[in-house]
Amino acid sequence: MGKKEDGPDPGDVSGWLRVIESKMLSRIQGRHLVAAAQKIGPSGDRLIINSLMNEISDRMMRILRKYIGRNHRNEGRDMIEDTHGKLIEAVLRSDSADGMAMRTAFVATVKFRAADAIRSESLHTDRYQSSEEEMPVAGSPGKLSVLEEERAHVESVLNRIADPRKRLAFRLHMDGVPRNSKKVESIASALGVSAKTAETWIKETEQEIKIILGVNP
Repeated sequence: MGKKEDGPDPGDVSGWLRVIESKMLSRIQGRHLVAAAQKIGPSGDRLIINSLMNEISDRMMRILRKYIGRNHRNEGRDMIEDTHGKLIEAVLRSDSADGMAMRTAFVATVKFRAADAIRSESLHTDRYQSSEEEMPVAGSPGKLSVLEEERAHVESVLNRIADPRKRLAFRLHMDGVPRNSKKVESIASALGVSAKTAETWIKETEQEIKIILGVNP
């Protein structure tokens, strides 16, 4: 497959109509499709918004099916549909964390949410496989595991980082994705930046987190 193109400016209605009529949407980078969908909006030209959202949806599903295997409950279908729904909703909310992240790194954001869904299922599976004495009483709220609580705390702090690119870079860093690599996908390649930029973003985010937490940098 050839390298993806940038496409017209997000708000260029005539330009996007030409792309759609030429059946060239598949050649446009995902982040530009998201930017256009957000700029034109649900109340914009129906042909354009429907075509953009269909292409975005199809790409999301291909990525999610690739990374969420059949070795999960209901062969992964529930996880895929739930994650897909949340991501589609985020596309239509330009101010949401994932909505902003997908304008910067579409594939990396979808992959991250796929990994997040797998991790969440694993945590819940571990929790409900505990002994009967430790199981929550029916009808009562279950307690979050320590890992879930830690993850929720980290997410709450990360959401206070203004730059969505830095947030995504740090999330990938927490998931063990290398900052730069020629053998596997790295943070640099996922975000389309140099290894030096990826390194800088992670270090700057670490400093911002320390400030938020009141820790001396």
